[in-house]
Amino acid sequence: MKNQNTLQDTQSVEATTFDYDNSDLPRDFDIRIEVAEQREVLENL
Repeated sequence: MKNQNTLQDTQSVEATTFDYDNSDLPRDFDIRIEVAEQREVLENL
């Protein structure tokens, strides 16, 4: 049987939280997202 060498990773990775707040984005960006979502809904009817 073939010898298998495995790598043991001992580093821990800290989970990051995602910030859903879009108040710092320009208003037109939010409108473009909304229009794209509405277009996707209408195309899938």
